[in-house]
Amino acid sequence: MNKTFSISLFLIFSFSILFAQKNINSYKYILVPKQFEFQKSTDQYQLNSLTKFLFEKSGFTVLFTDENFPADLAANSCLGLKAKVNNDSGLFSTKMNVELSDCYNQVVFSSKEGRSKVKDYKTAYHEALRIAFDDIENLKYDYDGSVLANEKINEGNKVEIEKLTAKEMTPVIEVKGVPEVPKVKETPSMAISKKIDKKEAKEEKTETVKSYVKPVVNSIEGKYFVDKWGECIISQIEGYYSFVGGDEKFEFAVIYKTSMPTLFIIKWAAFKQPRLLELDLQGNLKVEDENGNKIYKRVQ
Repeated sequence: MNKTFSISLFLIFSFSILFAQKNINSYKYILVPKQFEFQKSTDQYQLNSLTKFLFEKSGFTVLFTDENFPADLAANSCLGLKAKVNNDSGLFSTKMNVELSDCYNQVVFSSKEGRSKVKDYKTAYHEALRIAFDDIENLKYDYDGSVLANEKINEGNKVEIEKLTAKEMTPVIEVKGVPEVPKVKETPSMAISKKIDKKEAKEEKTETVKSYVKPVVNSIEGKYFVDKWGECIISQIEGYYSFVGGDEKFEFAVIYKTSMPTLFIIKWAAFKQPRLLELDLQGNLKVEDENGNKIYKRVQ
């Protein structure tokens, strides 16, 4: 009896995953807002940037809702799914899940609930969100263009659904000869938002003012001191930057540009997970780390 019940549950779960995968594969874009309903400011705790990054890591084409849309999405909003992060946190734990809704505001996918008991807000939010994204990664998203709805509004305010084939879509231009860049696109600066709690604003105000009165270093190229590697050098190669250190001049990381001049993506040779890297106004490197940000100082 128990065995039969377990098999039934497994089959129901498997069919639900297959159905969700087929449904999600029909959509071309994911739209992420710069501020979720429970946040007090734009990209608070870099949660929106992380959401965009995790969707891109799972193979989706992701846009912030305030970006310029591609022509096909601008003409037909039903090509995209709207992402929403729900926060059901309590006093002792952080709980979050991710929902995807279509152009009719119908929820087409809802992830499991990610949980964290870490006390630090940013760390807890990031941990819970990454756990919730396990379900999204398991979808193995692969856009197939099989159900593309082109809305036409008639004079009688009736909506017709016209199915288009993949051939009618704008062709994807493949650029060769350029190293593959981790799928992280435009990410807002790590600067503290103006719309934060009074307590946070008071703590950060002095530091922010001091940063902006110091000279700006415009280039990431140069020498830095990096823990066990000692004095290391960043130099530009075709399409990326090389981070070299040690007596053997070992390339222990590669760095890629983003659309923001002071924000980069660093991929360590020893780790698969790429990280955010910021060139601060003193010319130092601020690297996203699981335990917070790590600073590598520029060698003058």
